[in-house]
Amino acid sequence: MRNKNIFDALTILAILFTHILFLSSSIGCLAQSHTHISESHEIKGSKTIKFPIPQPLKVEHEELHVELVKATKAGGKTGDAAKAVAEILHPHFVKEEEFALPPLGLLSHVTKGIVTAEMEDVLTMTDTLKAELPRMLQEHTAIIDSLKNLINAAKGEKKTEYVHFAEKLILHAQTEEEVLYPTSLLIGEYLKLKLKK
Repeated sequence: MRNKNIFDALTILAILFTHILFLSSSIGCLAQSHTHISESHEIKGSKTIKFPIPQPLKVEHEELHVELVKATKAGGKTGDAAKAVAEILHPHFVKEEEFALPPLGLLSHVTKGIVTAEMEDVLTMTDTLKAELPRMLQEHTAIIDSLKNLINAAKGEKKTEYVHFAEKLILHAQTEEEVLYPTSLLIGEYLKLKLKK
């Protein structure tokens, strides 16, 4: 019964996740400059196993990064506020790409009932996410506070494109908290049940 409930929850999350990814992939053009997301997250061991971060999430992170770089060059209080956001956002994105987002690459397999022994390696990431979740959420609070400062600065300088950017990034953080992080954790719990770990 518990396996069925988790499987049903994963199926529902897969549907929600698909809709979110579709929407996020249509919010702008592909990032064309700096990249800090690898093609896939590799786990070293007896063999290398790849857990690719879903493409729409990679694209969204890149778009947000490009927009943030642009905001840091806006000058004035807006530029200064954007630099403050970048200072706390970059290390957070690195952590997400290290252990929070790669498990999502298994979602389509897991919702089809496909579980292999190699997937056990993702448990290191989901266990890390579970342990780091309180800190990740604290970082979101700091990021959102910094984004609110950016919104105020951009409004004061009538730079509305950066207001919209900051609002979009706040929504991105909420999506991570309410959908992406829980989905990664649920994937880990499901794999533990299926792999008897």
